[in-house]
Amino acid sequence: MNVRIFFCTILIFVTTSCVTFDNSFEKKTLATPTDSWRNLDFNQTLKDQNTTFWVNSFKITQLSESVSFAWKKNEDLIYAAEQTIARGEEAIINGSNLLPQVDLGVNGSRSKRNLIGFNLPNGNTSFTSDSFNSGLNLSWEIDLWGKIKDQQKSGNKKFQMAHYEYEAMKQSLAANVVKNWFSIVENKKQFELSKKTSTTFKKNHELLANRFANGLASLLDKDLALNAFTSAQANQVMRQRLLNGSIRKFELLLGKPVNSLSDGNFSYNLPDMKLIPIPPTPSQTLENRPDLKAAHKKLEALGYDLKVAQKSLLPSISISGNTGSRADEFSNLLEKNFRTWEFSGSIMQPIFNNGRIKANIRRSKALESAAIANYRSTALKAFSEVETFFANENFLKNEVSFLNKASEAANSAANASWNRYQNGVLGIFDTLESQRRAYEAESRLLSMRKERIINRIRLYLALGAPALPK
Repeated sequence: MNVRIFFCTILIFVTTSCVTFDNSFEKKTLATPTDSWRNLDFNQTLKDQNTTFWVNSFKITQLSESVSFAWKKNEDLIYAAEQTIARGEEAIINGSNLLPQVDLGVNGSRSKRNLIGFNLPNGNTSFTSDSFNSGLNLSWEIDLWGKIKDQQKSGNKKFQMAHYEYEAMKQSLAANVVKNWFSIVENKKQFELSKKTSTTFKKNHELLANRFANGLASLLDKDLALNAFTSAQANQVMRQRLLNGSIRKFELLLGKPVNSLSDGNFSYNLPDMKLIPIPPTPSQTLENRPDLKAAHKKLEALGYDLKVAQKSLLPSISISGNTGSRADEFSNLLEKNFRTWEFSGSIMQPIFNNGRIKANIRRSKALESAAIANYRSTALKAFSEVETFFANENFLKNEVSFLNKASEAANSAANASWNRYQNGVLGIFDTLESQRRAYEAESRLLSMRKERIINRIRLYLALGAPALPK
């Protein structure tokens, strides 16, 4: 009869505890990408169709090997991988309460009782007793409302989010390795150019110093040549410093010294970039980019967290019990006559908690709204990045073309001005200025060629293109 009363009480709590849950996160529009890009030139001739794994498109074996090595040895990526594994274990922990928890235990105790005031035989005033018990202990919170199931789903979504964040970090690391590779290449080229320029101005200075000593050149001419030479030397030292810094950054990404830079196996080439195929549609970009996938999984997880917070207003029902043996002698625990069992149930309905549960619900709603805004913002930035970097492809291509012509013209002018100076037609100032302009034009051309490569890498990242096979 008492058991019937208990379960009738549970039924009353179930039927009278009604809460409306907010499932709006499943219905809200996250992003409405257009069918095509707005500002892209679809009339471009497509030349580079092999961009499945964009690192391989540079066709530098050592570069691909460096990216693979960084994926294995970079400490920041290893940290992210372990964090992802931890998220997966958290998901398992969250779902473990769906089933009963059963423990096997054996324990014993000895106690002493004082009986002062009792006239016991033999004049004893105390006695000791032993107690031993063993058995299975069961505890289970019945997931009547699906609260624990929602916690498990939230944990799974957070694990998926962590996985996509790891993939985003992995692709970003690949991009940084490639960027630093070509930074080394450019700095190496710049250093070689600075040495060549320094050698040229050194010869000029020696020639002008000798002519000044013979009374064939003025002090102004000699000082101008000295200024050009020492400035070139300072620039050479600066280029060497930048090269050394780029090597150190590259080593940090790989987690090891780059010995190949000193043994001649490093590739010092800035490849000519071909046109990339038209990027995938905006909707395909949403599907490809791991950071957008992570933002979406975070939103889904927060939606389940909101459900959990709302269901905290409902009563919780738990059952517990144990079965085993209890005896005064340890050897009797296996005897059938000493078997025991116990079963109990409980129901708890939150009544007063100073607004904690409702505040948690409001907090969960705010976090969900923030996640929606973050997802939309991330998507809009992704679309903007693709259009910007793709548009830059043509701009940078034209800049490189013009700078290449400017460099050729500047070198031709420098040669002509030197010949004119030797023939006494042109002054040393104009000659040195022509040589300086030739150096600056070639230096700027190298920088812009590297910038075009960097822009291409950024475009690959914006499109969510995979760097290398996993």
